[in-house]
Amino acid sequence: MPDIAFWNQCNNRCVMCTNEDAFARHDPSLYGLKSQVGKLERYLGGQGGVYFKNDDKPGFVSLTGGEPTLHPDFFRLLAYFRRRLPGAGITLLSNGRTFADGAFTKRFLKIAAPPFSVAVPLHAASAALHDKVAGVKGAFGQTMAGLENLFAGGGAVGLEIRLVLHRLNIKALPKILACLLEKFPDTARYRVTAIHYEIEGMSLKNHRRLALRLKESASALGGALPLIKKFKDLRLYHFPRCAVRRELRPLCRVTLPPEDRVYTAKCAGCAARRGCLGLMAEYYKAFGDGELRRL
Repeated sequence: MPDIAFWNQCNNRCVMCTNEDAFARHDPSLYGLKSQVGKLERYLGGQGGVYFKNDDKPGFVSLTGGEPTLHPDFFRLLAYFRRRLPGAGITLLSNGRTFADGAFTKRFLKIAAPPFSVAVPLHAASAALHDKVAGVKGAFGQTMAGLENLFAGGGAVGLEIRLVLHRLNIKALPKILACLLEKFPDTARYRVTAIHYEIEGMSLKNHRRLALRLKESASALGGALPLIKKFKDLRLYHFPRCAVRRELRPLCRVTLPPEDRVYTAKCAGCAARRGCLGLMAEYYKAFGDGELRRL
């Protein structure tokens, strides 16, 4: 199943957002109830090219934004997607702030029947840095309250906490992990995903502030290995296996489509090539392949 742009408005202004400014200026009717229902019905009817990303991937659907929970018909659409895709895994990508409202969270949990998960990014362990990355004062407090309310749901939905790593927050990685272990010590109840940032949209526009080499990101992960080992399920996205320590290689996942990945001459004959991401195409354009090595 595809990535579906559920709503094009957002209450954050994240510096590393992969959307462009123009996305928020789209006609809202393109994402309205009638439009979303029509697109999914065409897709389910076998029409290709309905969705921009992962149109040909079966078995799951990602509801993205913008911030999906701000959709004026959020609950009606959520119920519709769950009803029309009864066996498909659905992941809602959200900044978590709306879930600070306990009544909203309870209503959501009643509709979001399994298999369903929510993925929420945490940019830092402090309001000062998290809000700086999110671009909105008060975002940290609402995101943490939202996570707490989702945890209070008792596992009704799966929960993933995403750590998008870039120059502004890479040094804060140990504090973020320690914060999670303190606030949510039962790590069997959620997944942590550390993601090397993508260079597109606002991330590309803000790249002077965000620029981070894989070797720096991998070094921070290696330094945080004692903390990483305390999590039941921690995964690494957008890292070639050769870039990280041996102990971290099993955590690397391939989550980008082939057209967004690059394998260079250095990858030829590498023992870790199978199941390795290679390099993100935009990262390769910006930094080249000097950090790759054959294993």
